[in-house]
Order: sequence, then C-alpha cells, then structure tokens
Amino acid sequence: MSDADSRRTRLTLIALAAGIGLVVVIALIAVLARGGPTQLDAATPEGVVQRYSQAVVDGDVPAALSYLLPEVADSCERVPLGTDDRRVTLVESTVRDDSATVHVLVVTVYGSGPLGASEYESEEVFELVRANGDWLIEMAPWQFAVCAESGL
Repeated sequence: MSDADSRRTRLTLIALAAGIGLVVVIALIAVLARGGPTQLDAATPEGVVQRYSQAVVDGDVPAALSYLLPEVADSCERVPLGTDDRRVTLVESTVRDDSATVHVLVVTVYGSGPLGASEYESEEVFELVRANGDWLIEMAPWQFAVCAESGL
C-alpha cells in the first residue's frame, strides 16, 4: 500500500469516526431537549385530567383533591397511593354542556425481571362535570384513586 493510500484510509476512518460522533451528539441533544409532555389548557376537561393524573403520580394528594368535586373531596377517606410507574395518554374526549368524558390509555409498569419490566395497558375513563364554570372530576379510574369512596 502506498503512502497516499494509507493517508486516504486514515482520513476516511477519521471522517467516519467524526460523523458517528456528530450523530451521537445530535441524538443526545434531541433527547435532552425534548422535555416533558405538552401542557394542555387547564380550563379544559383534558387539562384537568392531565393535572390531576400528574398530581397523583407525584403523590401530591392536596393538589389532586383540588381537581375533584368539592363534595367528593370534602368527604374523602384517603387511600395510600400506589408506587407503580404509570403513563397516561389521551385517547379521546366527549364534551357536553355540563359534563365530559375523557378516555385515556393507562400503562402501568411493574418492577423488572430477567426479561425486563412487566407492563399492563388498559383504556380507562374519567368523568367530569362543570361546577361554577370549572371542570372537576366526578369519577376517576382505580389506578388514580385518592379516595376510598366512589373510586376517586
């Protein structure tokens, strides 16, 4: 192999390594800059469900109670919150004058085993009513219950 061929091979390897390094850096920036989910409007049923779900996942019971109907929140017998990893995805919502139904996909992740984590996925429903102009939760899925009665 000539000196020119050796130099060309070295330059090709350096260019290839630099290209791979650049792709890795761009991928890391994309992942880190992505941030969390888009915040939905707090004045909508979907936004209320999003904030309530996040409060439950965070273990912030007082914040979660603030999204419930007052008569439910006031008489709430609290239950311990689960520690499972849960993700919620909006499927669809139906909004009427004074009530709304928000369908979500709930994915619950249970620990990890030799083949990875176990997941359970189910479609669930939040029922909301409009009270004094605000959307409040009347019924929540069992995975997001903070009260013993009424499944809340």
